[in-house]
Amino acid sequence: MNNKRLINLTNLIGSDVILGINRKNTVLSSNGKLAKFKKKLGYHVLIVKPDFGCSTKLIYSKVRNYSKPQYKNPKQSLLNRDSVINSSNALEKIVLQKYPKLVKPKLFLSKLPNIIFLRMTGSGSSIVAYFQTKKASVIALKLFKKKFKNYWCITSKTI
Repeated sequence: MNNKRLINLTNLIGSDVILGINRKNTVLSSNGKLAKFKKKLGYHVLIVKPDFGCSTKLIYSKVRNYSKPQYKNPKQSLLNRDSVINSSNALEKIVLQKYPKLVKPKLFLSKLPNIIFLRMTGSGSSIVAYFQTKKASVIALKLFKKKFKNYWCITSKTI
């Protein structure tokens, strides 16, 4: 499939779907263009998902003020450790208010040993915990599964 057709297809599904297709460090700018970077983050992650999903339509219906686009002209510095750690998900507060069942697992993840930071994915319900080493993410997986048996969990590595 040529690149233009691939982009059109992924846009039908969702504007950020192309990020999952492209295996490079890519940032989707606020104007819809892709910026590719050579620098790799190299984090190991634990991804957890409860046995329910969050309604994207409901979450976005509760947004009262939209923040200004942060990635108008993405630069390589966007992928440095401090920049990534200090970023946030503006929808997270709304998700946690509408789905309070996510508060306990998020709090548990935030207290895991060797965690660097964690984020909720988009409008939820998955949460991603970031670690420096694979061993730390595997230990976190075991600890999380003991406490939250009904959650789907997997470890992976950022590219």
